[in-house]
Amino acid sequence: MLSGRLSRLVRSTSVRLASVYAGLLIVAFVVAGAVAWIATRSSAENEIGERLALEIDALQDEFIDEGIKGVIASIVSREHNPGALEYRLLDRSGRLVIGELKLNHSDLGEHVLDIPATQTAGNRDFIILTTRMPDGSLLTVGDNLASAERTQDAVLESLGWVGIAAIIMVLAAGVLAARGTLRRVDAISSMMKRVGAGDLSARAPQGNAGDDIDRIGNGVNEMLEQINLLIADVKRVSANTAHDLRTPLAHLHQKLETAAGRSDIAAAKADIVVATEKVAEILHIFDAMLRLSAIDAGSDKARFADVDLSEIVDRVSDAYRPDIEAAGQTLDVDASERTVILGDAALIAQAVSNLLENALKHAGAGAHIRVLLTLETDIARLQVIDSGPGVSAEDRLRVLRPFERIDPSRSTPGAGLGLSIVNAITRLHGARLSLEDARPGLRVRIDWPLRST
Repeated sequence: MLSGRLSRLVRSTSVRLASVYAGLLIVAFVVAGAVAWIATRSSAENEIGERLALEIDALQDEFIDEGIKGVIASIVSREHNPGALEYRLLDRSGRLVIGELKLNHSDLGEHVLDIPATQTAGNRDFIILTTRMPDGSLLTVGDNLASAERTQDAVLESLGWVGIAAIIMVLAAGVLAARGTLRRVDAISSMMKRVGAGDLSARAPQGNAGDDIDRIGNGVNEMLEQINLLIADVKRVSANTAHDLRTPLAHLHQKLETAAGRSDIAAAKADIVVATEKVAEILHIFDAMLRLSAIDAGSDKARFADVDLSEIVDRVSDAYRPDIEAAGQTLDVDASERTVILGDAALIAQAVSNLLENALKHAGAGAHIRVLLTLETDIARLQVIDSGPGVSAEDRLRVLRPFERIDPSRSTPGAGLGLSIVNAITRLHGARLSLEDARPGLRVRIDWPLRST
């Protein structure tokens, strides 16, 4: 169990990122150490070089004042001082006059040599400066880089300890972050297993960190809320569909059973005619359901083209005018201005037809129905207004859903798909549908986006 947890911890994103950061820190400290080593070495060499040059100048001045004996006396007195330089003085024939610096190097100028420690009083890395005196003798002054190397060692040691501490802190922070992240991931994973087992009430814990895990958890919760809504909608649609189909199917069964038992041919035919009407009603419901499904799938967008909305409104209104007047209602249409939008002419005509059908069925006798089409800045506003009983504010969103009716007994004709099809058509066209109070009656407003030029 422990090794499984450790394996998950090591494979976690936080630990992997911490390992990457630790690797980058190692590289950064190695580079910093190299730069520090080079910088301290260069600084020490420059400093020692300046000191050697000053010493050479001083001994040359001594030679001018007191000759070679004065130079030898100065070297003897200086060799015994703390932190003294090392000297070598050769005469013109190359014989050692004075000095403890043993070299096989006589080139003039400044040089950095790798000298065995047995030949010097200190370090293997040695800097010498050689010059020729006025009498032809060769003077060499040198110093080792021990202090510089001690500084380098101290800097590198400090960087090493700081680097180790930083790497440990980064890895520890990664492990701690990974443990917290794994706990939250485990909670989300456990919740998703519950959902997979059928518990749609399970939700991811709400976090306050606002990080990626919280966003994932919130997104999963929103998805589950939407799934719950969709499932509830499916259940509602299924129940309403069953209810709406049960009555015509029961009537169909009754009529066919009655017709089968009749001896009178004319009466049996009458029952069959009624049964045929019930079959047509059932088929109409199924056609509407298939149409709504096709619109929601967006498959009709392939037929989009420039259409004149005013022409469609006039044509559909003229088709419904006889039925509206036969029901004792009046219809006024104001859609004279040419209005071009991008869409499917057949679907738009169906939307207008459904709105007029809805007003015809529910506005009541003596109602006044108005159809208005106006141009705004970037939209074409279509309004279908009736003076009927209207729809309450709390029911306006509900009636846009499939198989929803205001009548709880569902005794009125229709399947409750008219406005839901209008809603699907407007969504497909990028339009906005709203239901408002006409005081009295219902105002259905659709804002269609105008064709861009």
